[in-house]
Amino acid sequence: MATIEQTWEFSAAELDTELASLRQSRHDLLIETPDGPDAWTMTEGPFERYHRTLSIDALAGGASRVSERIDYKMAVPFWWPYLSLLMKRGLRDRNRTPRRRWWWPREVVATETAQLIGHLGAIGAMAGYMGVVIGQTITFAAEEFGSSDADQANTLAAVRVGVLLSMVFIARADHQGRRPLLLRFTLAAILLTATGALAPNLWALGTSQALARGLTTGLLTLVALASTEEVPAGSRAMAIAFMYMTAGFGAALVVWVIPLADFVDGGWRIIYALCLLFLPVLWRVAKAMPETRRFRAAATHQAPGDINWKRFALIASTVFIGALFLSPASQMRNEFLRDDLGFTATGISGFQLLISWPATMAVPLGGHLADRYNRRWVGAGGLAVASVMSAISYQSSGWVLWVAATIGFSSASAAVPALRGYQTELFPTRARARVGGMIDVIAVAGSAVGLVVVGQLAVRWNSLGDAISVMVWAPLVVAVIILAFFPETARVELEDLNPTDPALEPQIPDGGSRPV
Repeated sequence: MATIEQTWEFSAAELDTELASLRQSRHDLLIETPDGPDAWTMTEGPFERYHRTLSIDALAGGASRVSERIDYKMAVPFWWPYLSLLMKRGLRDRNRTPRRRWWWPREVVATETAQLIGHLGAIGAMAGYMGVVIGQTITFAAEEFGSSDADQANTLAAVRVGVLLSMVFIARADHQGRRPLLLRFTLAAILLTATGALAPNLWALGTSQALARGLTTGLLTLVALASTEEVPAGSRAMAIAFMYMTAGFGAALVVWVIPLADFVDGGWRIIYALCLLFLPVLWRVAKAMPETRRFRAAATHQAPGDINWKRFALIASTVFIGALFLSPASQMRNEFLRDDLGFTATGISGFQLLISWPATMAVPLGGHLADRYNRRWVGAGGLAVASVMSAISYQSSGWVLWVAATIGFSSASAAVPALRGYQTELFPTRARARVGGMIDVIAVAGSAVGLVVVGQLAVRWNSLGDAISVMVWAPLVVAVIILAFFPETARVELEDLNPTDPALEPQIPDGGSRPV
């Protein structure tokens, strides 16, 4: 339990007005209800426990001292330490008018929703680690196995074939629920990723990680789907921003341990084995994570799951085209740094950590702007800037490399919350997982094509940087398509975008909502 205590001194003339304000039940971060004289408890909010009390002491000269005490425990498992200072500041604030904060939505977040988001974030972090491990380590594995740049690119492309496995099973989430598939995918991904530590050659490594990568791709899709499905209309981009940050946290863990490749012979293998440490985390998630309220409503009402194929074609085309550049630019970064610029494993780790640090602020900023203003401009603008700066970074060294890579990574991070939600928002509840699986396959196809093309061009031109930079046209085309054809979905309820879905339980006045 955390405690907030604050005291004010008011003159006799001020006391009645100030007390009237402090005695009002809160309806901003949570919804309070009276619990006796000058005491309040929580009706709904992101806390497991909450209690607020006031005490009044007379002072000399007719003045009074008013003390407020708030005892609470946040209902966001795993991530509450990162939110605690911000939440404490919000609870201390005397301005209790419902409003949007850059770190928290305007709507009241229900206890169950807060718990689900926290558990989804934990799964996202595990998936983030397992999803990037082969891309971050393949340059060291290839050196041990005596493989070329083209071999690496082809292996990374082949790894993506595993997404077909994900597509086959992920559709079950539209019938069985998000929770069962999330737990099963996570367990299987952990065990399969760990087998990479035993790989005798690049082919075996690629085979094991093809299966694991397919599952982690499905995990990230389900995490984004479930989070945006659960939160209110004005917070979907913010929810994706949080999930992206947790996945980035997991990916950063890989970067932190990359120096093992320098310090220990075959140290890259340890990085695969470390994911077994996620098993206790998964056990805790399995004990407490709820199902999304929208899936429960759709299952109860047997809602149809028809796909709007025009919407699907629009999203699928942009995903495929964008992946032609974005995947090679991301996956081949370490090879470029090590082979072309002479970075060590420790140097690569430092570079990745430093250029990604500003993105920790760009992600929530992008989510905030996308929810408050306009999804299309935030997403398309961020994507265009990210692509151009990433291409420049592959033609640079020294400070230009650092600046271009930092701007590119931050811009891409800001664009994700604005764009990632479209494949959830534009399809009904009983079709979202199926659509997500198909989109994953299309994204992987674009990624594989991009990696193979870049690998062949790198060999022909003897320049990985030139091979990647020449593909920058692809995301620029995507940015134009987004601005010209994508609908604006910010602050629109999913049931308004998909009328065949059943309406949820009516909202609490002033924007709060209870879980179904």
